[in-house]
Amino acid sequence: MDTTTPIWVIVGIVVVLAIVVVALLLTARGRRERRREHQHEHAEKLRADARETELQAREHEAEAARARADAAAASAAAEAAKARAAEAAIDAERRAGAIDEHRAEAEGLRQQHAEAMRKADDIDPYADGTGARSTAAPPAAAHADDARDDRDTVLEGTERDRRANTDERPPTPPERHEHTERT
Repeated sequence: MDTTTPIWVIVGIVVVLAIVVVALLLTARGRRERRREHQHEHAEKLRADARETELQAREHEAEAARARADAAAASAAAEAAKARAAEAAIDAERRAGAIDEHRAEAEGLRQQHAEAMRKADDIDPYADGTGARSTAAPPAAAHADDARDDRDTVLEGTERDRRANTDERPPTPPERHEHTERT
């Protein structure tokens, strides 16, 4: 056997190894490139997910702000209602005080009336002391006509006012030219 054959075998193995190394180097660059692209795609996906999460966070913050605003508005409405209730209570107390004042005034006027009637009974020689007139009292017919005329005048004025408010025109009553003298 020749020594040249093993040398050619070794040279052939070295050449094949060199081709394999060159091929690996060339494919390693492509693999690196593909790995970078894959990492870039993965990073872009993570960024998209992060943007989506950010949008959801903003939406939740907006909902929280809306809820706070609604709560503040409800609180303000409740405070306004409390203020109106307090004003109404004060107004009710004021009116209750006015009612008490009117009641006290009415009582005072009743007492004045009772005192005036008692004095009139004391002065009137025909009163029997109970406020009733005795049977010996003179007829009050002369004064009754004057009082009736005064009442008719007041009633006519009231009727005239009522009809003026309802746009009715009453027939014009005949004018009275009678004058009674009072004694």
